[in-house]
Amino acid sequence: MIQDDLRKEFALLYNIMAESNDVRNMHTFGQVHKEMMEWMIANRPTEAQEWIGKLESIRWKNYLTPREAEMIVSKMDPRAPWSKEQWASAMQQAGYELEKEPYYNRCALWVTMCMIMSDSSATLGKYIDGSTMFKAVHDLAVDKLTDKDGVFSVRKYFGV
Repeated sequence: MIQDDLRKEFALLYNIMAESNDVRNMHTFGQVHKEMMEWMIANRPTEAQEWIGKLESIRWKNYLTPREAEMIVSKMDPRAPWSKEQWASAMQQAGYELEKEPYYNRCALWVTMCMIMSDSSATLGKYIDGSTMFKAVHDLAVDKLTDKDGVFSVRKYFGV
């Protein structure tokens, strides 16, 4: 089969599963996907990590994959103040959680904190001294990511 034929056959089988009320069809699809992921993990771990990152969407209201987060932060102007490693270290030193289920994963929190610093650090600096800036930015990011009305979406905000 050529690639187009394979795509069509997969789409046909997927639609049969998606439109069916037969749970066995979903289990079959799930089992095949587990086998595919085992192969990916063994043979293409970088790609497997990206696919698993996309599957994490079922755990979080706000999530980004590591690749998406890196891309977003790299395009910020003014530049984001922390690399992911610097941010994680500062979070650990402050005793802050990196994730909060079901609200946000670590990539969403990192990007949101970088967004606040990129967009508002000059304004915040007028009212907050440097020693409390990280705490204030953390708290503002958590406010956005856990807001009860759920309007803020890091994915929508950055178009991913």
